[in-house]
Amino acid sequence: LETFSRLLTGTEAIASYCSANMLKSEQTEKAWQHFLASNEWIFGFGLDYRFLGILQDEARLGTSDLAGRGNPSGDFLLGAREFTVLVELKTPDTPLFKRSSNRAGSWQLSSELVSAVSQILEQKAQWQVRAQSGNLYDRDGHPIIQKTADPKSILVIGGENAFVSDSPKEREIKLRTFELFRRDSRNIEILTFDELYERATFIVKHADKDIDLELNLASDDGDVPF
Repeated sequence: LETFSRLLTGTEAIASYCSANMLKSEQTEKAWQHFLASNEWIFGFGLDYRFLGILQDEARLGTSDLAGRGNPSGDFLLGAREFTVLVELKTPDTPLFKRSSNRAGSWQLSSELVSAVSQILEQKAQWQVRAQSGNLYDRDGHPIIQKTADPKSILVIGGENAFVSDSPKEREIKLRTFELFRRDSRNIEILTFDELYERATFIVKHADKDIDLELNLASDDGDVPF
């Protein structure tokens, strides 16, 4: 959680993380890919009510054309018990809005956000086709046994800074616009990096409470639950 929090602060923390973990690139997206791949529990319990395991990071989800172009890739291919799930990462500083509002009392969404959703829709379509071919293996070389049916997709993009506004009314309009947009994005779960951090924090604190409860119960009956 401390590392997660530091990475949210920006460029210097990203560079330090890349150096400490000997990453070849200091790109923000690469740092987040490495961090989340190394902490599978954040995806496993933080993104769904079912446990999600990482089948493949930087997954090639489709097939290229005859010229070797157009092979879409996702940041993570996850597997629940029965079905696959796609994850696309952007960065915490990716803008969610344009500079101006709409006349209808909403705020204009950024081209980066709209483009990310379009990218996911293409990944979904390509993966649906490729998954039917079979003979696919995860990052450990095991056959992927999960099925794919209109795969759920998760987009992690932007952060709390996107809602910083000149007035409480402006902030409220942005929050409402973002919430309405993601509620109407069928089968795509959109959340910010700050929301992902909050989920991870909840998981850790909840786990700590469970451990404390087990220890208290053990002290009552004399048995240690380990």
